[in-house]
Amino acid sequence: MIFRLLTVTFTATAVFSLNFNAVEAATIDIVRSGAELIESTHGLRDDTGTDGTDLDGAMITATYADGTSEQITWEGDPRIYTDPDGSTYGSINGWARGADTDLFMSWDGFEMTTTSVLTSLSIDLAPASAVFDTTFIFDDNDPNGESTQGSSFGFPFELYSGYENLEGAITATYTGIVNLVGDSPVGDLFTTMSLDFSMLLGGGILGDLGFRSDIDVMRNEGDLSPVPLPTSLSFLLIALAGLGLTHLAGRRRILVPTQTGLPQKA
Repeated sequence: MIFRLLTVTFTATAVFSLNFNAVEAATIDIVRSGAELIESTHGLRDDTGTDGTDLDGAMITATYADGTSEQITWEGDPRIYTDPDGSTYGSINGWARGADTDLFMSWDGFEMTTTSVLTSLSIDLAPASAVFDTTFIFDDNDPNGESTQGSSFGFPFELYSGYENLEGAITATYTGIVNLVGDSPVGDLFTTMSLDFSMLLGGGILGDLGFRSDIDVMRNEGDLSPVPLPTSLSFLLIALAGLGLTHLAGRRRILVPTQTGLPQKA
């Protein structure tokens, strides 16, 4: 049985300019759901920067207009590079390569290419021991006032610049709300982001799309566990007030897609 007690929705235009004036674009609806609780014992790692290798094992589900779907596992690039001076460093790249959808990420966000009309895309970070951090923080006197301890600044789904020609609406729904053991969920961290493109002109995405949503990584692998009932029900009741205060506000900036690409398919 699933208890869906509260959903918080925010609507904004998809792209904002540097002077904070809205640009004509698709509408983005942000939905946070408290229907499923996920608990962490050890919390987030100190380094909140995330790259493509950190998402290794994440599960991607792509659904198409013809009714078909596919599940893709994210792969972190395992390669180690050596500079002429002998120093070594690891890759920051990762990707998910499907039959009709490819995604790539290095440092900032996702670059996606589809060869069939994509109506929805779900990204589950729990297998990668990572979470989406969806809220802004602007109170310097209380840096954790609207944020789970250790998560700092976050932001929800937004488009890269260059996609202002999209018409219609995109809904980004966050599920799998995360709490630290012993605490109720704040309402900023979620394991899964599901994107609904079906309300766009043409019924979905065909071709390229660049987007991002802030991601943090847990301190320990395998540290995200579903909270069984009745504990989860009590936490949901406690979390109502906090979720009701959750909001999205603040600055957005135009982003430029990185000039990177997926490794060639075999």
